[in-house]
Amino acid sequence: MKQFRIINTLPLLAIAAGCGALPEDDAVDMSAASKLTDDVTTDSIGRSETVSPNPIDQSTKNPFFHSFGTNGRTCGTCHAETAGWTITPSFAQALPANDPLFVFDGSDCLPPGVSNPNRTANSTQMLSKANVRIDIPIPANADFTLAAFTDPIGCPTPPSASDIRMYRRPLPASNSAFLSTVMWDGRENVNPPNNTVALIQADLNHQANDATLGHAQAAAPLSAAIQQQIMGFETGLFNAQRMIGTLSLNAGGAKGGGEFLYQNTLPSFYIGINDVLGCSIPNSCQPGKTATFTSVVFTVYQAWESSPPTAQAAAIGRGEAIFNNKSFPIDNVPGINGPNDTLGLPSPLTGFCGTCHDSPNVGNHSTSLPIDIGITAANPVGGLDVARLPTYTFLQNGTGKTITVTDAGRGLISGKFADIGKTKGPNLRALATRAPYFHNGSAKDLNAVVDFYDVRFHIGFTSQEKSDLVAFLQAL
Repeated sequence: MKQFRIINTLPLLAIAAGCGALPEDDAVDMSAASKLTDDVTTDSIGRSETVSPNPIDQSTKNPFFHSFGTNGRTCGTCHAETAGWTITPSFAQALPANDPLFVFDGSDCLPPGVSNPNRTANSTQMLSKANVRIDIPIPANADFTLAAFTDPIGCPTPPSASDIRMYRRPLPASNSAFLSTVMWDGRENVNPPNNTVALIQADLNHQANDATLGHAQAAAPLSAAIQQQIMGFETGLFNAQRMIGTLSLNAGGAKGGGEFLYQNTLPSFYIGINDVLGCSIPNSCQPGKTATFTSVVFTVYQAWESSPPTAQAAAIGRGEAIFNNKSFPIDNVPGINGPNDTLGLPSPLTGFCGTCHDSPNVGNHSTSLPIDIGITAANPVGGLDVARLPTYTFLQNGTGKTITVTDAGRGLISGKFADIGKTKGPNLRALATRAPYFHNGSAKDLNAVVDFYDVRFHIGFTSQEKSDLVAFLQAL
């Protein structure tokens, strides 16, 4: 059940350009809107809130929810407000069998244009993990080749250099105003150096068109105006947890919910803010900006760290303090301090949760820095479930080195063996609405996420610390 209310009146930011009505020549300029709107949806633990400076129009007049393709899909097919602006297994399972979600790459193996008469048999990844199939070739100039593979799904057509099949969770369309990388593998970062909000917005325009041509199987590209309207709708969505049970997450000085993201977090955001490397990588940060890293990334529940109104609030406050202050060794993470990295960082490096989730009060990485913490491994530590995913063994040209992964990640975009298995870190807001977690849905819940990190980085969390950290992550 969704509730709607107007909560405030604020001037619009340019980043949140409105989406218009269709057809295009009848588009309405939503930038004239003057009210901050708030959609509240129920979830498994309470209520999630989406705040926007624009009306959150979910009719087909909004290009985000309009079908421009040939298979009935819209952007909203894989980005539903009730599922944290992505999709979840329970969301997929509740859909009718003939829903457009289950055709083409909503299936495990089916090619374009083929109907899906049996989603139970043909869409196992979608129904179990809400994973979409991603088909990417090895670049012609890659410094590696495909040496071997396994396919537990058993697709009729075997993988090849021209078609590496991977299964990934759709990223949330909300909180896109804080992105530094578009897509898990950064394949939509097409406007180098991708280090300003304007350049990322241009990337999102490109991504909207690619998604329409690809996932929706459109016969023609989107116009520039429609791309802009879709991007404007996405970057105007600020989604966060608002209630847990009867506990209001902005009571007693706390700052939970989407309004704080829009009013307080957005105005100070820039690409590279709080970068752990201090913007030392050329062109990684917004021109003219510098960064001094602090591990105190989240201050949403700072008031509850010292004066919680309830026992539940106290757990959330303790969890935030653990996220910010608990140090542990970060060892052998390709992209940061792996064997082929040249950043000069030691391995192990004493770090924090915020070392990789550094964007203040959002939790994604504030620069485009793909890393491999082991989630793409064929046999990841910590109990992650990758049993039904294909594995690929890649051979580096001229060295004899091999790596086996369930997802080649950035390597299939850059063509570099050193980038195989690297992905970006997503934002951490509204986590409670969108399990399972990680790019492949291998962590069934937040307990599994915390357990993975605990094992992977030898953190040594106590049972109380794990419980508190989960309580905090749920409250984001």
